[in-house]
Amino acid sequence: MNIKKPILTFLFLTICTIGIAQDYKENIKSEFTEYLNSLINMEFEKSFEYITPEFFEIVPKSQMLQLMEQTFNNPTMVIEIKNPKILTIRNSEIIENKYYSLLTYSNQMNFKMNSEEEETEDEKTMRINLMKLSFQQNFGAENVVYNEKTEFFEIYSEKDVYGISINGETNWKFLVLEKDSKIILDKILPKELAEKI
Repeated sequence: MNIKKPILTFLFLTICTIGIAQDYKENIKSEFTEYLNSLINMEFEKSFEYITPEFFEIVPKSQMLQLMEQTFNNPTMVIEIKNPKILTIRNSEIIENKYYSLLTYSNQMNFKMNSEEEETEDEKTMRINLMKLSFQQNFGAENVVYNEKTEFFEIYSEKDVYGISINGETNWKFLVLEKDSKIILDKILPKELAEKI
């Protein structure tokens, strides 16, 4: 009889711990999906609600908004983001009173550069080949396809992102890990996480 009580207590605590662990991952998944959907729908200001506030201490929101609007509303190019999927969410760890959880997601980006009217066939071919080389260098040759019919580059991309939360349960904010943003990431992330990038 005395043995049963500790075993039942242990099982109850184990089940509760597993349940809590799944809850925060579900919150990360839900909040990151809302972030991605706001980007896909070009609701840039809404997407900022899901970015860690420290980012905007370095890059002001007004500049970020201007940059995103110029990029996505540029008449010389078309950018579509499709099929976002969260691939993994790692267990969170607490560092300096904040919780950090590394997640990996994928999406497909369709990119088309509208040609200039005066462009010759040779110039067009050269432009497409240069863009293809640039995309292959950034995303890997196996992840870049040029669709001659639609004139879109179809690019498969996988990215790592840190989910950051004060309480480790809710209100997750996100920081995408871009290698060319290392200077910014070094200022926001704890040293032990920044060194892994």
